[in-house]
Amino acid sequence: DKFTIRNLELFASNGAREKGSFAEAIDRTLTPMGGRMLKRWIAMPIKNPMAINERLDIVEYFTQQADFIETVRAQVTLIGDLERIASRIAAAKVTPRELVQLKNSLTAIEELKRLLEQADQPRMRGLSRQLDTLAEVRDRIAREIYPDPQNNQIQKGGVIADGVDPELDDLRRIALHGKDYLAKIQQRESEATGIPSLRLSYNNVFGYYIEVRNTHKDKVPDTWIRKQTLANAERYITEELKEYEEKILGAEEKMLVLEQRIYNELIGYIRTTLKTLQTSAMTVARIDCLQSFARIACERRYVRPVLDEGKRIEIKQGRHPVIETTMPVGEEYIPNDIMLDDKQQQIVMITGPNMSGKSALLRQTALIILMAQIGSFVPAKSAHIGVVDKIFTRVGASDNISQGESTFMVEMLESASILNNISDRSIVLLDEIGRGTSTYDGISIAWAMVEYLHNHPTAHAKTLFATHYHELNEMEQMCPRVKNYHVAVKEMGNQIVFLRKLERGGTEHSFGIHVARMAGMPTSVVSRADEILRNLELVYGNNQIVPNRSLKERGSRKPSAQSVREAAENSPQNMQLSMFQLDDPVLVQIRDQIKGLDLDALTPIEALNKLNEIKKIAGI
Repeated sequence: DKFTIRNLELFASNGAREKGSFAEAIDRTLTPMGGRMLKRWIAMPIKNPMAINERLDIVEYFTQQADFIETVRAQVTLIGDLERIASRIAAAKVTPRELVQLKNSLTAIEELKRLLEQADQPRMRGLSRQLDTLAEVRDRIAREIYPDPQNNQIQKGGVIADGVDPELDDLRRIALHGKDYLAKIQQRESEATGIPSLRLSYNNVFGYYIEVRNTHKDKVPDTWIRKQTLANAERYITEELKEYEEKILGAEEKMLVLEQRIYNELIGYIRTTLKTLQTSAMTVARIDCLQSFARIACERRYVRPVLDEGKRIEIKQGRHPVIETTMPVGEEYIPNDIMLDDKQQQIVMITGPNMSGKSALLRQTALIILMAQIGSFVPAKSAHIGVVDKIFTRVGASDNISQGESTFMVEMLESASILNNISDRSIVLLDEIGRGTSTYDGISIAWAMVEYLHNHPTAHAKTLFATHYHELNEMEQMCPRVKNYHVAVKEMGNQIVFLRKLERGGTEHSFGIHVARMAGMPTSVVSRADEILRNLELVYGNNQIVPNRSLKERGSRKPSAQSVREAAENSPQNMQLSMFQLDDPVLVQIRDQIKGLDLDALTPIEALNKLNEIKKIAGI
């Protein structure tokens, strides 16, 4: 659903940028068609294990045949955007250069088809049968369109090749060699009449004419027709000139008409082959997607998943396909195991500190399943996937101000959509359910949701539930298919090290103050929070879970507003070290210096001098 697409950042990172998204991370396609098909596959994975394994067979063959896949890639790279060209042909808006690209693409498809036919894998030969080289279309384009058209618009001409139409060739000769022909007429008439100064010219009134100076007008033949008399010359026309004038002036217009007619006939013919062309385009896009899967599988050590109709999901040493590509040099992503089924471990309750990797673990599980069901190898040591029909996620925090929806309302809307649409093959990823409201409300909602998922009469949806409500760990004792896990950390004095390993059993620490310190919170705030926490733990026993107590009884152990206020009041208010309570003689000397000061009477210079004396005493 749309929530899962957003929460898993399938097509956009942080809701806006494609850079950093899942699609961008796994896209090694070479054509626009392949890129579009990859996004369609991600948005609509398939549920038929047989169809998935067909894709996986081809990907596996590509990964095993390095030379073969490189030759395939070389041909795929030469193929243009056939889907776009086909749509433009259907709309009669295709340009001459796009037709040349179509011709070149069909030539590359012919070579690609030959390569696939020679492969020793039945699936490859099956792909080759879906490719049609459309040899007649390719030959007609090569015969009728210039390899590099002068213009990319048929209305401007210069597109149809020589030799296609005799009339067009004649008109081109007239248009291109008209000046040479006129020069020959001028030279011929000058020699025939003996008029050396005879000149052939053109204007918009008479068109082409012959101009003879008055000194030679007695040599003008009777067949010439006088059109204009000037002071020093006479202008004449001939039947030959008028005929040639009509040819030259009409040649450009006739050429454009003829080129458009021939071009439209060619488009009409290609339009009859569009269905075949689109089939070939889809096959090329499919090959492009599968070679992309093979490429990243080799680059990132992905493995082939096992898919069947069962309901068990078991991933060994799974990794996040996006995060592992952004790790600093020298660091490796910490892999984790996940097992879910509908008999023993339907719901995995994951507790652990903030920043320990709970959300990444949820997302990577969904993405590995998604990758398996689009026919890709997966980032894991091994993966057994019982085919999933729906992936639901509720992670992250956001609001929808324009629709009047608060963060908690958005959370509840997404959660309601999940609970109303689950099936027996669904996988549900829930992160921090109930955190947007009060502690009691949040725990109650989260508890009830887990019970609903566990006790549903028909749909035992496999669920990963990450939470900071440590009270939910008690559900393992009440619901047989709920199992507790935690993301491990190592405590070293006041510091913790995130191990990012999923281990059996719950935990009771969130280390929120440590994360605040990591985020750069002012030291005084962090220290103050730590003191208040220690006072609360003295009173409430570090929020230890009391076995076999009801949710209401356990909830009563949560600090009340009054107890938090008392803990804060009992904590030291002064965050600075109290120098007057120490026995250090240096501090005593500094104290005596300060106590003897009359601050109101000090001038600025005296204050600076006194401060300098104190620095010397302190040895600074």
